[in-house]
Amino acid sequence: MKLFLWAEDVLFFRDGRPFNAGSDHEALSIFPPPPSVMQGIIRSHYLMNKNVPLQKEVISGLVGTATDYKGLRLIGPWLARWENNKLVRYFPTPSDAYLQDEQAKRISPMWLCENPGNNSLSEMPYLLSPFREAGKISKSAPGEYVCEEDLIDYLLRGKTVSTIKEEELFEREMRLGIQLDSQKRSTKEGMLYEVQCIRLCRGVGLYLEVNGYSDLPPQGMMRAGGEGRTLNYHALNDSEHLQNESSTRLGYQGALPKRFKVYFASPAYFSQGWQPKSWGQFFSGEVKLEAVALNGYQVLGGYDYAENREKPAMRWVPAGSVYFFSHSGNASLRTGLIQQAITEQGAEIGYGQVIITNWDYQIKS
Repeated sequence: MKLFLWAEDVLFFRDGRPFNAGSDHEALSIFPPPPSVMQGIIRSHYLMNKNVPLQKEVISGLVGTATDYKGLRLIGPWLARWENNKLVRYFPTPSDAYLQDEQAKRISPMWLCENPGNNSLSEMPYLLSPFREAGKISKSAPGEYVCEEDLIDYLLRGKTVSTIKEEELFEREMRLGIQLDSQKRSTKEGMLYEVQCIRLCRGVGLYLEVNGYSDLPPQGMMRAGGEGRTLNYHALNDSEHLQNESSTRLGYQGALPKRFKVYFASPAYFSQGWQPKSWGQFFSGEVKLEAVALNGYQVLGGYDYAENREKPAMRWVPAGSVYFFSHSGNASLRTGLIQQAITEQGAEIGYGQVIITNWDYQIKS
């Protein structure tokens, strides 16, 4: 089931930092929300429609636990906007991009050059460098998102494309609050706090694929995020189409190109930080990591209501990261990978979703 979700009011999805009384006064939003948040929203909505009593053993028997998702499978969420009666998805700007104009509106993929070895990345055969002609230096950052059509042109063909700032899709609003004492029916001294909310622009929402809950109502309202705000949704029907859906292929079928790059459309977790102990758990055949482009790490945590405690904050490879590989023989994604995802956690609920293309055109001699 392919869903479009939107809100009439603001939303609040807290980032991975703890927000306990006295520890911090400011709670920032992460948007789009990570897959772990969406699975909680979907499973809670499913339980509500089933009128399931809120007992651990009953809930786990129907929808599983925090680590066992039963039959639930999610892909997404990604930002999406209605444009000329088509739903256009927006993905994070690839990390190997550099600016082509002083206004920071257009990007091209960097070239790969041989690594001379006198740097902190000496183990990498290649380094990324913006050698393209007409490249401009700008103090501005490129837009945070690229539409689906442009992303494919960028990844597959190395074309210069336009980016879009987050303000064109959603706005961030800071709101003040103060903790209340329910017994005294008054405010608590020193408990002033500030919350960052998200307000979606007109026609903008989230795209999410849900499988495993065949009897999920095709439309309705869900409680979502902090303060239990309302998130409307409806299943896309035959007359509602995704723009360029046929050209965007998550994962990869068949033998991989001799030089292939992996674009992470959603965050991924690896036991060794930005990479796993062995890439062999994801690829058959021997593959070699040639270069990598990523912007730091993303901290994801949350609150475990079943155990009434904060979840451990963990570092994830952020969406938009690009990894460059090569191989000398036959190599492919391993059969049996959950949803063809490259991640050591959360593949069932949408983490580690990738788009794989070649990178021959990016080599600079």
